[in-house]
Amino acid sequence: MTESPDPERTIAKIIGEQLGHDPEKITTQTTLDSLGVNSLELVEIIMTIEEEYDIAIDIDTVSAADSIKTVGDLLELGKSMGIGTQ
Repeated sequence: MTESPDPERTIAKIIGEQLGHDPEKITTQTTLDSLGVNSLELVEIIMTIEEEYDIAIDIDTVSAADSIKTVGDLLELGKSMGIGTQ
C-alpha cells in the first residue's frame, strides 16, 4: 500500500494521468464535470485509488456517484475508507 503524505495530491495525480490534465491545476474544488469525467472514467479513477491505497470502496458507495461532484468529494470518499489516516 502506498501511503502518501498528501492524499489530495495523489488523487489529483491519478486524475491528471488518466485524463491528461495537469495535476498541479487540480484542487479539491475542481468539479469532475469541468475535467470532462464521465461515469466510466469515474469508476476507473476510483479503481485506481483502490489499487494505490490497497482499499476496497463499497460498490453501493460508488453507485451513489451522483454525490461525487468534485475532487474533494473523491478525497472524502477515500478518507472514509481509510486513506491518509496512517
